[in-house]
Amino acid sequence: MISEETFALEEKKLGKQVHFHDGIWWIRTAPFYYKPVNEFRAFPPNSATPHPFKSFGGYSYQICDFAKATRYVRWNILQDDTLRAFSLDRISGKKRNKVRMGIRDCRVHFFKESDVLLEQMRLINISQANRFQLGGEKGTFFPPEYYEKHAVKWQADIMKYFHHKGHQFLGAFVGDVLAAYIDLIQLEDTWMFGAVKSSDEYLKHRPVDALYYTVLTMASQSDECKRVVNGGGFDERESLTYFKSQFLLTPVDLPYYSQTLLPLDRLRDFKNKFVNFRKT
Repeated sequence: MISEETFALEEKKLGKQVHFHDGIWWIRTAPFYYKPVNEFRAFPPNSATPHPFKSFGGYSYQICDFAKATRYVRWNILQDDTLRAFSLDRISGKKRNKVRMGIRDCRVHFFKESDVLLEQMRLINISQANRFQLGGEKGTFFPPEYYEKHAVKWQADIMKYFHHKGHQFLGAFVGDVLAAYIDLIQLEDTWMFGAVKSSDEYLKHRPVDALYYTVLTMASQSDECKRVVNGGGFDERESLTYFKSQFLLTPVDLPYYSQTLLPLDRLRDFKNKFVNFRKT
């Protein structure tokens, strides 16, 4: 288990703005705006805040009391008895067959960085960026040429996550070639899907299905893991939400308490620009 403090200090090594205040580690997610490092640690409204001199723009955190929420955030979550009971038999028939194909065709295991694997990861990113571009996706990824023009920077950035104690890279290999990978984030009792990347060339081997199944199986068998989270949002693409639901990840609206200097819609626009500027 990776503690909140350890994770926060690892984030600090990446150059992110974190600080400890009122018993909580906070991380900047937009200029002068903070959230807890462990977003799934809920606590009562007004019981803790980030440092006031750092959070002029505001702050937000999960709470337990739905009646006191100022807003709701949608996450795709697998938890409680559904997580513990996760198995191949719980997946619907068509998806179960695809998972079986992925397990048959792919070797799935954690991996460390090497020159060969970093280059294969870069090619996967190019392939996926091309696929997203052709599919009309906007604002959620770097264009394919980024990984050509800024290959050295990309490699340096991704290397930092290999050395982050809260991140592990799980790969699906077809033969000796990396076909897809997940950046699995672990923080206290929560496992989170970070980046999920796959190459068009190997999609017929169902590497992403094999990865999803492996992560969720490991989580279901872990005494420390209470929930698995995989993105979400009210604007998430419907087909993506459906794909996740086939693995029993369910959209859940969780209560949040927020204090903001600007209206939330303007703050979201500002935050999106900030994230797009800094994304890696």
